[in-house]
Amino acid sequence: MALKNGKPNSLNYFGIRKVGFAAPHFKYITIEKFNPIYTKQLDSWIKKYLNHRYYIGQSISLDNNNTIIYTTKIGFESEKELSFFTIACPHFQTR
Repeated sequence: MALKNGKPNSLNYFGIRKVGFAAPHFKYITIEKFNPIYTKQLDSWIKKYLNHRYYIGQSISLDNNNTIIYTTKIGFESEKELSFFTIACPHFQTR
């Protein structure tokens, strides 16, 4: 990650910014598709523009017909970052 405001992110330095499990205290959003390429794009955008810990990974849920579908689950430790992500990320548009 590039330096933002001239200060390195200590979470990036120690390799603990992206967590490998869905922590219960994170705030989550679910995207109704799972695509590894799309997930990589979201991951790189999060690393570039946000600062706190996050989770991004595959999840399962039920659609309207009660069929199991694979979804992308994205969680942030900070609610502010979740709000900023949903508004500003060009890869994630709800409109």
